[in-house]
Amino acid sequence: MKRFGEIILAHPKSVLFGLTVILFISIFPASNIRTDFNLEGFYPEDDPVIADYEKLEEEFGRDDNSIIIGFQSDSLFSGKVLTDLNNITEQFREIDYLNEVISILDAQEIKSIEGDLSFDPYFDLTEFPQNDDFSEIRKNITQDPFLTGTLINETGNATAIVLRINEEENTFFNRNDIIGSVNEVLADYRSDYEFHISGIPYFRNQYVNLLNGEIVMYIAISSILIILLLWYIYRTIWGVLFPMVIVWSTLLLTVAIIQLTGGYLEIMSSTIAPILLCVGVADAIHMISKYDDARESGFSKHNSIIEMLMTLGSATFLTSVTTAIGFATLMTSTVMPMRRFGIYTALGVLLAYVITIFFLPVILSRLKSKRIFDEKTGSFYPLLQKWLYKISSLNRLNYRKVVVFGLLTTILFSIGITKIDVNGKVFDDVSDDTELMQDSYFFTDNIAPQFPMEFLINTGEPEGVISSDLLKRVAQFEEKLLEYPEIHKVAGLHTLIKEVHRVLSEKEREPGIELSLPDSDSAIAQYILLMEINEADELYNLVDFDYRKLRITAQTEDAGSKRINEIRDEFRSEMETLFPNEEVTVTGTTILSADLTDKIVYSLAWSILLAVLAITIIMAMLFKSFKMALIALVPNLIPLIIVGGVMGFAGVDIKPSTAVIFTIALGIAVDDSIHYLARFRIEYLRRKAMFPSLTATTVRTGRAIVVTSLILVAGFGTLITSAFTSTAMMGILVCTTIVGALLADLFVLPSLFYWLKPKLKI
Repeated sequence: MKRFGEIILAHPKSVLFGLTVILFISIFPASNIRTDFNLEGFYPEDDPVIADYEKLEEEFGRDDNSIIIGFQSDSLFSGKVLTDLNNITEQFREIDYLNEVISILDAQEIKSIEGDLSFDPYFDLTEFPQNDDFSEIRKNITQDPFLTGTLINETGNATAIVLRINEEENTFFNRNDIIGSVNEVLADYRSDYEFHISGIPYFRNQYVNLLNGEIVMYIAISSILIILLLWYIYRTIWGVLFPMVIVWSTLLLTVAIIQLTGGYLEIMSSTIAPILLCVGVADAIHMISKYDDARESGFSKHNSIIEMLMTLGSATFLTSVTTAIGFATLMTSTVMPMRRFGIYTALGVLLAYVITIFFLPVILSRLKSKRIFDEKTGSFYPLLQKWLYKISSLNRLNYRKVVVFGLLTTILFSIGITKIDVNGKVFDDVSDDTELMQDSYFFTDNIAPQFPMEFLINTGEPEGVISSDLLKRVAQFEEKLLEYPEIHKVAGLHTLIKEVHRVLSEKEREPGIELSLPDSDSAIAQYILLMEINEADELYNLVDFDYRKLRITAQTEDAGSKRINEIRDEFRSEMETLFPNEEVTVTGTTILSADLTDKIVYSLAWSILLAVLAITIIMAMLFKSFKMALIALVPNLIPLIIVGGVMGFAGVDIKPSTAVIFTIALGIAVDDSIHYLARFRIEYLRRKAMFPSLTATTVRTGRAIVVTSLILVAGFGTLITSAFTSTAMMGILVCTTIVGALLADLFVLPSLFYWLKPKLKI
């Protein structure tokens, strides 16, 4: 480090010029970073869950390409409302990128004419608005099994318009254009109707747009809070400017690298900004603290910088590497956003170190002031130093009580870990009181939820689905599914055949009376032929081209992965009994989300185990003692147990957005403890005695740890204001972790040294 310091101090202008050029070049790619939220993006391409979903996509198209607009009116079946509905629908059809626009005005009624089928519109649009009596149509539409729960509710006072997006043009930016055009059309009618917009494509875009705004807000608010805190601590412009230049540069370079490597911002990577903001400041504060100590001890500016690099250059490198390892272990995850988050955060942590180690020595060499901290106006450091001496004395005199109290507290929190549930939803992380979620609840309460669970039944033979026996078994399966309160509606080929059978049998619909299926395969074949002749669209949405496979769609509440997986496990035996000779694939957006959460738990446990193992090895190598490595692990595990306990007691579930909290907690805990232990190692080398070395470490490194902890709380504390419930909870939990890590490093760690008195071989 000494040689490195001499080299960069000999060429300060070259170093500053090089850094400036790199940052300037990074502006363009960083400004073009994109954001997205796509469930398939959570999986590797060869994942069997994705393979199942692709079967659905190849045969029947995606189940997540529809934007739904709904409204409620007690006079829905009146000339005025239906005229407005028609005008809105026609204007929607002029919007680019849409493949189809469907409303109840497009609905067709199946009729029998002399033994033939006909598909005629329920409405004659030429009657608007002259005719105001649509009571008969209302009766028929609200009993249509394909319309109720999709385009209208059973009471006939809520309806939906479905906008199907062209699959080839279903991109984030195109969806933004569609949503903008939809709002322009609805603006003229909002005085008469309260519209609700939902659907998975709509949610994804609104989610991403909200996320983009919050990322900018986090960086701005966190920066302001950190600036104010740095000013309070240092009382000099340099104490504020130097750390902020480092963190802003780190953010810029990291975002540029994400963009250049084909990455993008998503639910997990959105938290990279506050993490790097805090980590970068922490590196700078530790280095500046050592520089000020050297200047206070009478070192020249040049020698103070060299002392700073020799003492903390390697220690900060070690903390950066161990923190990066904590995040990099997420690369083993099968959940792609966790993997990308781990890679880019680890890279950002290392970039923060590189920028600090190059920029800070050069800029300090050109500083005219003696110290960064203004001892004349600043009162924080002297007060903090006084308290750290008291803490050191408390540890030395009461180390057994401190350790026992710390362990008992940890055991108490470990009870909370047993209460943690694994549970994630499709529409997760957004507060229930937001317009986005209220719109979603409108459809769940008034029409049907928009979360499909899809079943593909493959008979293995052409025309295998043209079977009365099979369709009756499917009808039995529907009855089983509808026993679950989370499933609102089930539709498939059997539903369509029942309706055709009723029409050709010239039977009236009777409320509460279940429609029957024909008893012969020939009757079913005849019905299908009649529908083919009439080119019935409903048929082609339910079977493949050679009638080998049929599709069943269940409209399910966003009940959470825990409940969805329970339901799936419960009806698996029913499927095996009803379809012993058929291949049944369960898929859909709901299943993608439910399956994802299980993968996250496995990935999380494995990555934390790897991180702990790597950190233990590093500690053992640093102190040449396995006993020392175990002592060093205690303050790193305590914050993990605390955050897990708080999650359990507070009822916070593990899901894609909260799982990463454990990795962040480990990274923060490791950073503080490594700084403490690395400084202790240096003090022990100098003093050759444990007790005075612990006191010196607690006072000197403790000062930097307290300051960085305050910075971290300020940075992550801004997340508490988020509209995303998981992000807000992340802010609370990470702040809890920071406090837990601080107390563990200042109290438990030195007390363990006093109690166990390990033999040091440094």
